[in-house]
Amino acid sequence: MQVGQDLFGSARFRIALVSVFTLVFVALWLWPGSDQLRQSESWFPVALHTVTEAFSIVVSVMVFAVSWHAYRPERPGNLMILACGFLATALLDFGHLMSYRDMPQFITGASPQKAISFWLCARIIGALTVLVIAFRAWNPFVNPGTRYWMVGTTLAVVAAVYYLLLWHESAWPRFFIDGQGLTPIKIAIETGVVVVLSVVALRLWRSKGIDPPYDVQGMLTATLLWIISELALMSYENVNDVFSLLGHLCKVLAFFFIYRLAFVASVREPYDRLAVEIEEKEAAELQVEALAFYDSLTGLPNKALLRDRATQTLAARHAGQGKAALLLINVDGFKHINDSFGHRFGDAVLHAIAERLPRCLDDADTVSRLGSDEFAVMLRNVADGEDAALVLERILLELGRPMHLFGQETHVTASIGVALSPADGASFEALFQNASIALHRAKEGGGNCWRFYDATMNHDVAERLQLRNGLRQALERGEFVLHYQPQFDLQSQALVGVEALVRWQPPNSDMVAPMRFIPEAEASGLIVPIGQWIVHEACRQTMAWRAAGIRVPRVAVNLSAVQFQRDNVVAMVLGALEKSGLPATDLELELTESILIQDAVQVLATVRQLRALGVRLSIDDFGTGYSSLAYLRDFPIDKLKVDQSFVREMGARDDGEVIVAAIIQLARSLGLETIAEGVEDQAAADALLRLGCNQAQGYLYAKPLSPDQLAGFLRARTATVA
Repeated sequence: MQVGQDLFGSARFRIALVSVFTLVFVALWLWPGSDQLRQSESWFPVALHTVTEAFSIVVSVMVFAVSWHAYRPERPGNLMILACGFLATALLDFGHLMSYRDMPQFITGASPQKAISFWLCARIIGALTVLVIAFRAWNPFVNPGTRYWMVGTTLAVVAAVYYLLLWHESAWPRFFIDGQGLTPIKIAIETGVVVVLSVVALRLWRSKGIDPPYDVQGMLTATLLWIISELALMSYENVNDVFSLLGHLCKVLAFFFIYRLAFVASVREPYDRLAVEIEEKEAAELQVEALAFYDSLTGLPNKALLRDRATQTLAARHAGQGKAALLLINVDGFKHINDSFGHRFGDAVLHAIAERLPRCLDDADTVSRLGSDEFAVMLRNVADGEDAALVLERILLELGRPMHLFGQETHVTASIGVALSPADGASFEALFQNASIALHRAKEGGGNCWRFYDATMNHDVAERLQLRNGLRQALERGEFVLHYQPQFDLQSQALVGVEALVRWQPPNSDMVAPMRFIPEAEASGLIVPIGQWIVHEACRQTMAWRAAGIRVPRVAVNLSAVQFQRDNVVAMVLGALEKSGLPATDLELELTESILIQDAVQVLATVRQLRALGVRLSIDDFGTGYSSLAYLRDFPIDKLKVDQSFVREMGARDDGEVIVAAIIQLARSLGLETIAEGVEDQAAADALLRLGCNQAQGYLYAKPLSPDQLAGFLRARTATVA
């Protein structure tokens, strides 16, 4: 089947086919002996005529059936015009077939006059059909029900022709006289059909180079063959001569090409397009899955995959199969390398480290890049600390070898923190925390060394307790404030909303960065009341702006995974909306991927309730978490936020746009909006717009602002636009 499709779809084959039949017609026309062929009645017997006409009728019916049953309201209305035109052609050609000389009586006796009358009506309708198709834009009908009155009209016209030909044949002009051949009026009508088809052919020829939505070359081939058919059928002297045979063969081929066009446009093209979309979606999913588990710079497993493998290792060790060790590795002075030689050189150093670390390990061990200049190694099987020390020594020696990069020789050292299981922790989180403490001690020791964790390193616990108490007091004293970062439409540059960002401002002290206190707030559960205050305050402030004449379209608030576990989120959000008067559609909740991988049933129910309120939902920092893409399908999400780390890599790496493009393509395939954070320069904004991203926020537009600062910013922006 594929071979046949390729053959009839080949431009060379089509040109050759038209050329051959053109040459045959011209040769027969000019050949001096063609008079004998015209007078012969043996070239095109009734049986052969029946076969060719039956084939044409079947093809015409197939054109109608395929176009009619594959129709969708979004498909071009031209396909319905083609369907109805060829339905009429099939019915009239049937009348022609049954009225042909020597055929049984079809209501009235068979005769050339009756057969030609049916034939001419079919040709006129067919020519007008392709004329409309060639000149009408391939757009859907405004009213999908149009096709029903079209087919009704078609059947009514055909019925009228049958009635006039079967019961009022004498009212028709003579088209054929035995012994003399075709009459002038028949030739005139056929000439008119040829003129119409020639206009169609010219139109199609001019449309070849403008990327039309259908097979123009196939339609052109059918039209040219149809013209040859009409010319041949204007040349015969009896209905059984060689010109009649040639005309019917060209007609069969022309109808086949029209059927092929209808099939491709109605059936194969949508499936081909669907296949391409599926392939693109699968490719995007594979890319996003890759970025969810692997570091985009080095190709090493990321922390999510490290956690998964470490959890499996620790479970096996817990079953009595030996000990394991977690190593956290930090490159000493990496910031100096980046500042001195540039980010490209720094990336090359990280690549070299990623290549060297596996050489020091067994195949079963896992090497991971955690981000920036931090790596981790999970040793699956170590006897004791001395056994681990042998691996540590190999790592420091391997990393200490000179690196030759971009024509320069450089040396790096590393600090390593080690936690052994089960002594230093039976879970990945415990091991990671203790290895981090040990790494800090190694850095304090001057670098290029390792430290094993021990319990005396826990003085930082007191610091965390102090931070926790400070958070509790800050909540009671109202020391938290919200800053707001504007979000803009990349296409129109219009303000689409603001993101509320919490800040801690202790009295008589510097502001505490969120990355310092948020993790402790989540660990202690204080994030629940803090999160409630954030939602209420963001809604209240938005309405306060509006009351002051400052239009803020929407406010976005981050929700913590802990809030979903411990708080009645739906009731809290509903209370904030009712108290402030903010419409639910003007509140957007940003969910982290970690929320989606909790109790899926409960989280899905909560998310659906929020969506039912009218609240918009987005996934924050998409691609940096550890979740399944199935959640994008199951959860009623409106938007994906592209993490700032991916945005920054667009200009820093040659392939930096690949991940961002994959996320945007995935979102587009699922009907979701996209917003990019961390947009700091115009080049990044231009690249995001080119890739199809909808919205952006970042220092290019504005840093997070206090409520008063944002009000001034928006007033100034409005005044500038005005």
